[in-house]
Amino acid sequence: MRQHNYSAGELRQFSERAFKALGLVPNDACLLADSLVQADLWGHQSHGIMRTFWYGARILSGAMDVGSTPTTIVDGGAIAVIDGNNGIGQVITHNAMHQAITRAKKHGIGAVAVRNSGHFGTAMYFTRLAAIEGCIGFLSTNASPAMAPWGGRKKLLGTNPWSIAAPAGDYPPMILDIATTAVARGKLYMAKQRGDSIPFGWAIDEKGNQTNDPIAGITGTILPMAGHKG
Repeated sequence: MRQHNYSAGELRQFSERAFKALGLVPNDACLLADSLVQADLWGHQSHGIMRTFWYGARILSGAMDVGSTPTTIVDGGAIAVIDGNNGIGQVITHNAMHQAITRAKKHGIGAVAVRNSGHFGTAMYFTRLAAIEGCIGFLSTNASPAMAPWGGRKKLLGTNPWSIAAPAGDYPPMILDIATTAVARGKLYMAKQRGDSIPFGWAIDEKGNQTNDPIAGITGTILPMAGHKG
């Protein structure tokens, strides 16, 4: 396979142009593109530029509405509820985090719940915003079934990722971003795309057998984080 090297700036421009062509307004296209390239720069290729085409497919299928905007349906001072109206996950989450930061600075805490949203990339992209503003940021989300309970083989639980970020004085923020599975589901798709095998311990096939085949792992189920302790 021939390899090409591109700068982060070139990849941002490519992804941003692609999203604009799909109907996103410039600010939303810029935010979505930046979140993907930043994931690559952090070493999270499973949530990086490879997702451009995946998001594009979701937009074209109607799963994500590029014309919608988040709506605040509950405004309770320190708390709020946002309806994402099935828009772009990054745009909705960015809105929610900025609301949480603003509310926290006024009330001491800001808690914002979101419904009717979707995949928003790396959680740390948003918790970092809170830490930069001097807040401790926490973000969690549910997810579609991808993991069986320990000892099972049927997908019942989501990867349910979460992130926490805190200011660190003169140093960059301290940030944790993990899923409750042994590995992010996107890493299986990345291995499939590259034709690579995966480590044993990541997933089992449909019959419950350990596998190093990403395709078998995708059709099977991802294993819990920390095995039986997960």
